[in-house]
Amino acid sequence: MNHLLDLLRQPPGLHPVSPETPNAPDRFWAEGRLPAEHLSIEVEGLGPLPQPLPPAQAQALHDLSEPAQFGLRDQTLLDPTVRHTGEVSADLLSLDWQPGAFAALKQSVAQALGVEQLDAWLHNLLIYGPGQFFKPHQDTEKHPGMVATLVLVWPSPHLGGTLRVQLGPQETVLSSQHLQAQDIRWFAFYADCRHEVLPVQEGWRVALTFDLVLPAEAERPAVPAGLQTALEHGLRQQFALDSDTPSMAPWVLLLDHEYTEHGLRWPLLKGEDRWRVAALRAAAEALGLRLHLALAELHQTWSAEPAPRSRWGRHDDAGDPQPGELIDESLSLDFWVDEDDKVGPRSSLSVKLDDTTSFTETGRAHLVDEQYEGYMGNYGETLDYWYRRAALVIQSPLAAERDRFELDFDAALADLQRLAGLPAESATLASRVQVAARTLAYQVSARGRTLLDACAEIAAALPDPEAATALLAGFDPSGFLPEDAAVLARLQRERGTPWLRTVLQRWSDPQARRFAAVTGWRAQWGSNLSMTALWPTPLPAFTQAALDAGWSLELLDDWFDTCLAALKRFDQARVQAKPANRMQLQPGLLQAVDELAQSLVLRADDGVEDLQVLIDHVLAHPGLYPRTQLASFTQSIGALSHQWPQDQPLHARVTEALRTALTEPLRDISDHHLRGVEWVCRCKDCLGMIPWAESTSAEPLVLAMAEPRRQHVQSQFETAGAPLTATTLRQGSPHKLVLHKPGDLQERDRAVRQAWARDLAALIP
Repeated sequence: MNHLLDLLRQPPGLHPVSPETPNAPDRFWAEGRLPAEHLSIEVEGLGPLPQPLPPAQAQALHDLSEPAQFGLRDQTLLDPTVRHTGEVSADLLSLDWQPGAFAALKQSVAQALGVEQLDAWLHNLLIYGPGQFFKPHQDTEKHPGMVATLVLVWPSPHLGGTLRVQLGPQETVLSSQHLQAQDIRWFAFYADCRHEVLPVQEGWRVALTFDLVLPAEAERPAVPAGLQTALEHGLRQQFALDSDTPSMAPWVLLLDHEYTEHGLRWPLLKGEDRWRVAALRAAAEALGLRLHLALAELHQTWSAEPAPRSRWGRHDDAGDPQPGELIDESLSLDFWVDEDDKVGPRSSLSVKLDDTTSFTETGRAHLVDEQYEGYMGNYGETLDYWYRRAALVIQSPLAAERDRFELDFDAALADLQRLAGLPAESATLASRVQVAARTLAYQVSARGRTLLDACAEIAAALPDPEAATALLAGFDPSGFLPEDAAVLARLQRERGTPWLRTVLQRWSDPQARRFAAVTGWRAQWGSNLSMTALWPTPLPAFTQAALDAGWSLELLDDWFDTCLAALKRFDQARVQAKPANRMQLQPGLLQAVDELAQSLVLRADDGVEDLQVLIDHVLAHPGLYPRTQLASFTQSIGALSHQWPQDQPLHARVTEALRTALTEPLRDISDHHLRGVEWVCRCKDCLGMIPWAESTSAEPLVLAMAEPRRQHVQSQFETAGAPLTATTLRQGSPHKLVLHKPGDLQERDRAVRQAWARDLAALIP
C-alpha cells in the first residue's frame, strides 16, 4: 500500500456524524434531530403546519401540491413511474426559525459532513402519500458551489418512505418512519450520491429539502503539524527530491466523490476528499511542488465473452456479451484547475497507471460509457468501457512545466519568451527548454515558420549554443517568407555568423534530416516525386529581404550553396523517376531555377560563382531542362549580360535550339504519330502498342487480351506519359483494349511552335 495513502487513511481527529453514529468512518451522509419547536412552517393557501401533522391536514397539503418533476441531463420530465410525489415550491412557504436555530443546524450539518461551514437554500416541500416514491437518482447542482442536500422530515406519522443513499460501493439507509414523533429528523448527503425514497406504506411523509452550498470564501481545513510533516517526508521520497535526478512522473490521487466541470474547485471538495487534499496541498506547497485538480478518464478494452448460461441452459443476461481478458488500459487527464482555482485548457495528457492511486477502486459507479465491437477480420469481439473520476495531480515544477507545453503550448511558449528577456533567468530558461524539447520539436514540425520568431528569441537567450541550435534544428527553410530573413539576421547579430552557419548546415544536412518529411531541403524522395518547395518562395523576394537585413557574405554563400545542393539532389532523384512523373514536375522545376537565377543576379558580383554552377548544371542535363524551354531562365541571367560573360554559352545554345526546332517541317494533317515518348517497357504486349503509337495512323488500336495484360499495357503508356486514352470493349473472350490517339495533335504542335517563336524573338532583339 502506498505510504501516502496510509498517512491519509485515518482522519486527523474524530468528526461526529450523529448521536447514533459518533465514530462513523465516512462523511458522505449524516443525520440528526431538531427539536420541533425550533421551526414553524406556513403554507400559502393552507396556513401553519401542525406538529404532528394530522391525516386530514396532510391530505389537504397533498391536494395543494403539484406533481413533482425530475431532471434528466438537460431535460425536466414528469413521469410518475420514476418520481411519484407532490411538490410545493419554496415561494409558497414561510419558515420561522427560533433565534440561532437555523445557524446551529447548518453548523451541525457542516461538521457532520466534514466542512467548515455551509449555506442552506430552501428548495421545496415534498409530500409522499401511500405508495408514492422516488426511484434512484442523483441531484443536480442547482447553485454555484452546491455540494450537498439537506432533508428535514416533518413530524407526520408514516411507515416506509426510507431514504437509501449510495456513494460508489458504500450505502446507508436513513429511516424517518414513526407513529408519534416529538422532533424533526434531518438527513444530509453529498450531491454526487445516488439516492432514492422507498414507497410510503402508510401515512404521509412530509419533507423540506435544502440545497447546501459552500461559501466562496470557505477556508481550507486545518492540517495538524504532525500530519503535514509526515506527508512532506512521504512526498520527498515519492519524488526523490533529495537525489540528483528527481522524479518527473506525476503522483495522481483519484478522489472518492464525483465532480462535474462546474463543481471541481478547491473550495468545493467534499467529505474525505476535502481534508485529504488540504493536507496534501499543504505538504506539497511546503516542498515547492505543483498541484492541480483534474478530471481523469480511464479507458479499458476487454475481450468479449458470451454471456454465462443459467443452470437451465439459457443466457442469464439476454445474450449480452461479458468482459473476458483485459486487452488495454489507459488513463488521461483532460480538465484542469490550477492552484488559483482557474480552469486551464481542455487538452488531454496521458498518465501511466503506475503513477495513479486511490482509496476506492474504479467501478460501475464511475462508468460513463461502454461500447461493444463485433468481430472485425483480424480483431476479435471487444468491449470498451470509459470511466470518469476527479483527481489531485502533484508534480515537480519542471515536470509541470513540461506538461504545460502539452496542455497549453502557446501560453508556455510565451513564458519562455518572457524568461528570454530576463538575463538573470537564463538557467531557468535552459532547464525549461530542455524538459520541453520533445514537444517543442513536434510543434515546430507541425506549425513551421509561425514559431520561428518566438524560437529565435529564445535561442538567442540560451546560454548553451548547442541547445540553441537544437531548438531551431526542426525548422524547414523552404517554408520561410521574406519577413523571416530579418529574424535570421537578428540571430546572426546576437549569436554570431559562425553559429548561424551551423544552424543552416543542420537544416541542409540530409543525414541529420533523414527521418523528416520530404521537401527540397531533405534527402528522402520516393520513386514518385512531388514538386515541393526547394527554398522559400518567391526566392528573389526572400533574397532581397536577406540583403536588406544585412546577411553576411559568408551566410549568403552558404545559403545559395545549400540551394544548389538541394536542386542537384532533387534532379538526381528526377533522373530515376518515371517519365510521366518527370513531365509533371518539369514546369515547377523550370520556374524554380528561374527564381534561383534571379536571386543570384541580385547578389551581383558575389553571385557569379554560384551562377556559373547553376548554368553548368542546367546545360549538363538537357533531358531534365530541354533547351527549347529555357528562354525565361536565359532572360533572367541575360538582363545583365554585359556583366555576365558566362551567360553567352547559355544564350547561344538556347537560341540555336529554338531555331533548329522552328526549322522542323509542320506536321501534315494526316500525320498522327506521337513524338518524344520515352517508352519504359518493351515487352511483347507493349511492342504491340508502340509501333502503332509512333505511326502516322489515326485509327484506334484494338488489342484482344486478358485483363492483367490489358492493365499492364494501360499502366505502361501512362508511366511513359503518352497522351493516349483507353476503353475496354467487353465483347467476346478475351475482352478488347481499345487505344485512341489525341485528335488535336496539330493544334498542340502549332501552340508549341508559337511559344518557341515568341521566346526566340525575346532573346534576339
